[in-house]
Amino acid sequence: MLGQLRRIVQDVAQEPILNKALAGLVSSIKHALATECCSVYLADYEQQHFMLMATDGLNQDAVGKVSIGFSEGLIGWVGQREEPINLAQAHLHPRFKVTPEVSEDRFSAFLGCPIIHHRKVLGVLTIQQSAERVFSEDEESFLVTLGVQLASVLANAEMRDAASRSPSYQQQATQLHGLPGAPGMAIGQAYVLQPASDFAAISLKKADDPEKELALFYRAVKITKAEFNRLAERMSQHLPEDALAIFDVYHQLLDAASLGREIEEQIAEGWCAKSALKRVVERFARQFDDMEDPYLRERGLDIRDLGQRVLNNLLDTEQRRAKLPEKVVLVADEVTATMLAEIPREQLVAVVSLRGSVNSHAAIMARALGIPAVMGVSELPLLHWHEQKVIVDGYQGLILLSPTEAVSNEYLRLISEDVALHARYQEEIHLPSQSQCGERFKFMVNSGLAVELENQNAQYTDGVGLYRTEFPFIIRSRFPTEQEQVELYTKVLTGYPGKTVVMRTLDVGGDKALPYFSIIEENPFLGWRGIRLTLDHPEIFLVQIRAMIKANIDQNNLHILLPMVCDLAEVDESVRLIRQACFEVSDELGIALPKPKIGVMIEVPSVLYLLPELAEKVDFCSVGTNDLTQYLLAVDRNNARVANLYDALHPAVLRALYQLGQQAQALKFPISICGELGGEPAGVLLLAAMGFRRFSMNSSNLARIKWLLRRVDLSELALLLPEVLCCHSPKQVRLQVQRFLEQKQLLAQVRA
Repeated sequence: MLGQLRRIVQDVAQEPILNKALAGLVSSIKHALATECCSVYLADYEQQHFMLMATDGLNQDAVGKVSIGFSEGLIGWVGQREEPINLAQAHLHPRFKVTPEVSEDRFSAFLGCPIIHHRKVLGVLTIQQSAERVFSEDEESFLVTLGVQLASVLANAEMRDAASRSPSYQQQATQLHGLPGAPGMAIGQAYVLQPASDFAAISLKKADDPEKELALFYRAVKITKAEFNRLAERMSQHLPEDALAIFDVYHQLLDAASLGREIEEQIAEGWCAKSALKRVVERFARQFDDMEDPYLRERGLDIRDLGQRVLNNLLDTEQRRAKLPEKVVLVADEVTATMLAEIPREQLVAVVSLRGSVNSHAAIMARALGIPAVMGVSELPLLHWHEQKVIVDGYQGLILLSPTEAVSNEYLRLISEDVALHARYQEEIHLPSQSQCGERFKFMVNSGLAVELENQNAQYTDGVGLYRTEFPFIIRSRFPTEQEQVELYTKVLTGYPGKTVVMRTLDVGGDKALPYFSIIEENPFLGWRGIRLTLDHPEIFLVQIRAMIKANIDQNNLHILLPMVCDLAEVDESVRLIRQACFEVSDELGIALPKPKIGVMIEVPSVLYLLPELAEKVDFCSVGTNDLTQYLLAVDRNNARVANLYDALHPAVLRALYQLGQQAQALKFPISICGELGGEPAGVLLLAAMGFRRFSMNSSNLARIKWLLRRVDLSELALLLPEVLCCHSPKQVRLQVQRFLEQKQLLAQVRA
């Protein structure tokens, strides 16, 4: 049975035409269950009925013509109850509806099963038989299991079918949904970019001459580095200098200290250059793929992109390029930063990645360039996009394929408004960060080392509120030396003279395993990570702290932040080690050192109840709303099946933040927000009402948030807060905030 189930689902998934897929489906089910009839009805929510779309046993002339209302007949009953209906004498049931056109008079037994995708009934699958009998438990189980497996396949099949129709036959645009990767809206023509070669096509082979293979590899690396230099030079006209650091990262990955050495070792063991490259790239990429953290998981994409380019040069192949349209919407299975850089900036208007997340380099670069992007759009194969007119809405994560003229005109109007809004935000970015009533705020930026490209407004910030130190550890094949870390941290600290830079200590382990420090756990998100790992390995922690302290000698703007703290003992031990590192460096250099302030990341729920004790031990705390929300709601926001349950505006999250803010104020304990919630209009309004005054956010949100708060009086927010804290759902919270913004005539101006 399991083999039959898999074959049926695969056949449906591989058939590009929906009607053919459904016709094959009903025939396969009829044969597998040895029944007399199988049919499938699909839901039409505009017409409020189920349409007979395929049958093997009923009148074929009725296909596409006969419909049954959502509240009619046994089909409607299955849809309403959302569970199987198994009847021996279906024609005697009061809900049975006589439909002469389908010719089902001869059938008595009926088994109907709903097809449900994301809580929405897509259709009903039925089998029928002339004998008066109840279908067996095995038969019912088979149909239920098949319905579950078919749900997502049919949803995608319907999407493919709609997208493949000629625009003249489409009454409305095909809508696709993904993750908002970069804000903004654009209209253009889809340009599909696919790699010229594929590692899947490379078979592993040994070579007789390692020296020759090594020379081939070095030649390919040299060409690849020259390509990166060319791309960086092209992008230098459009990006700030710091943003171009991404190409330096690619250079580093090819160096001997990173992937290069591993590949050389594989060649020395007898593998040919292509095989060595494949073995190393796939191994490193898989390690990143297995990580839970979305930011770090995207680094696997960088490894693959780099390996792909080296492979192309090994094979002496080039990407065959069609003529670029005037307005390019770049579409790829996984858009990479270098793909993005290859399209002339004046032609590139939007980015769509079938895979990937908001933490990918492509999404970060798109934000830096001001190009809308939608990530994680998996419904359609690449070929369905080619040369289609596309509207990309980066605010909603929405894509419209082959839009009508009316829809296009409406988006042209919205795009024009958007340009005017951004210009209005930027006009005031230099003004003081304060509310309408004069209350001052501190706005800082979240930074992700060389890969965080959103620093164009750095001069208007109060510093860095969260600097992630994981990346130099991740990209290497060994732990970075103390001197390597000193050089990196010095560059960051000197970039913000006189301003605070909060550096989070190494936050890896479990869900963020280093390539050279593998950790296998059943539940990595609750496992050996963050401060738990580094305290168990003080040799790692002390080296990093020593490097930070040395980098801070001439700057005195370093703050140290401890991640994943869940109890006070971890804080005590961390503070002890930091003091030890300060003493060691002071003794080594023979000078007195500025002592950095120490803070704790509030992201584990247990710490919410330890604030008084923390205030006596450390200097400040920073709330990571992303992980705190995830832990409070027990929801993995990167899991598509439950991502809709992840919402930082959930009443439980807001009430926890309110209590935290009130307690911090009473203790006079400095507290800041460094999660995504502090960079969203609704979130920052509510947090400001709760008393939070320090926010660290993606710099692309800075101008909009500053503009918004300058138009709000905190006394007005004080009236809004009690109403919000009484809400029972995130939807109610949003309605309250939207109503407030509407009353202030600000709703349309902040795209909340």
